[in-house]
Amino acid sequence: MVTTSQYREKSGERTMAEAAPAVPVEQLLEAACEKYKETFGSSPTAAGIAPGRVNIIGEHTDYNEGFVFPMALSLCTVVVGGIAPDTVKCRVLTTAQGADLPLCVEFNCPTPEAPLTRSESPSWVNYVKGVVANFHVPVPGFQAVIVSSVPMGGGLSSSAALEVSTYSFLEELLKTPADRSAQ
Repeated sequence: MVTTSQYREKSGERTMAEAAPAVPVEQLLEAACEKYKETFGSSPTAAGIAPGRVNIIGEHTDYNEGFVFPMALSLCTVVVGGIAPDTVKCRVLTTAQGADLPLCVEFNCPTPEAPLTRSESPSWVNYVKGVVANFHVPVPGFQAVIVSSVPMGGGLSSSAALEVSTYSFLEELLKTPADRSAQ
């Protein structure tokens, strides 16, 4: 009988931990800040960080009034950035492995006359746009870099980590935390 370890060794198959090793958040933050400085020529003024997660029980039951038991992971997404010199444009760059091209995207800030629209490509920017479009105050132009250790498409909520880290980044950038007392 062949054990799982023996099979993996022979086949070259890797475990999730081997395929996506946890990188300390400090290293991700440092990498994001370095990429921001390299790309935009200044240091970022705000950051948002959110973990990936896995549902131990209850996959797809949370929106059907069922029980769910999620667990945060050590894998996370970091967004760093600052206000853009051109206050009507948002520029976002990702270094996430597996993200579709282009890795750097620019879009106009939403207005009542010109709301944000979905992008066909790259698809990853739609998560950022969704947060910007639904943020609790108007969002001015900003520049941001996204660095993540959460594998895309691996069932570890990489899109949720991107949305939460983007929201946290905007709260810090604009110094306007959401009013959580009504929740």
